[in-house]
Amino acid sequence: MVAKLPLPPYDSIDIIETAVEERVHHSDFFESLKENWIAQILSYRENSGNPCILNPLDLSVYISQRRVDEEIGNEPKARESTDPLERLAQRRKKSLIGLYQPDMDKDLHSILEIMRDKHRLPFCPCCGESGKPGTLDHYLPKSIYPELSVVVENLTPMCTDCQELKGNDVKDEDGNKIYIHPYYDPIELVLIELDIWPPYENPSAFIASVPNNIPEPLRSLVRRHIHEIDLVVRFEEFCSIEYSDLLSTLAEEQDDEGREAVSKTIRRFLNKAKKQSPNRWEAIFYRGILSNAHLLHYLEYTDLSEHLQDIE
Repeated sequence: MVAKLPLPPYDSIDIIETAVEERVHHSDFFESLKENWIAQILSYRENSGNPCILNPLDLSVYISQRRVDEEIGNEPKARESTDPLERLAQRRKKSLIGLYQPDMDKDLHSILEIMRDKHRLPFCPCCGESGKPGTLDHYLPKSIYPELSVVVENLTPMCTDCQELKGNDVKDEDGNKIYIHPYYDPIELVLIELDIWPPYENPSAFIASVPNNIPEPLRSLVRRHIHEIDLVVRFEEFCSIEYSDLLSTLAEEQDDEGREAVSKTIRRFLNKAKKQSPNRWEAIFYRGILSNAHLLHYLEYTDLSEHLQDIE
């Protein structure tokens, strides 16, 4: 599940002001856009990146009549509009998106590299799965909000699976935002619950859910987020493997003299996992075991070696 992240220590306004200053081509467009571009960043911060409030900028407004007149009579390129103004807006959209691929000698290249590769996160903050996330996601897609392509508040580390599942939809059919924003939404208030169904030698299901005490609209937002990133299926597969490994570990130690109580072992595993995030998958898994008295009794008093051969 999503982990709360601190905002990046960079100023998006400085970044776009530098981008405008460095423009050689189409500088008139960027100068015309600059004031509202900054206003869009400020609005993003004020409204926590909420797509229900933030609308993409209409880029055609910032294209001069002189540029339109110069374009009249030119042949459109493949997949370009036949309307000169729309055609120029399409091209300037590509220009804004292209800022996300800066030259290696630019400060922005270093900033993006640090955010993408040097975040020191051992799990994906979008889903909670273990492993260093290797991509940066545009929370509001750059294909829809090209002016946000290099706004750091809009860039979050993400694993490849989540990136592919997320796509470009940011609102559901009822107009509600779909995804939790790891910089802004109070996800730290949510501790995902796990219900493990018997038989405990080979559980029939691992059911993750949002606690009933989470208030709206946060509760519904978390449920939409979980659904869209296919967390239930992905997490259940993880739990099945983790549970099998846990049974093997406990079985190996079951006959050791001075063996600590299973609940103490599980709590030790939980404490290690939740130091990084209370909703990384390992933390949810071990929290679910500790909350299940019948399962703890099974793990403590059953001869686990008799059941290891049944674990797939």
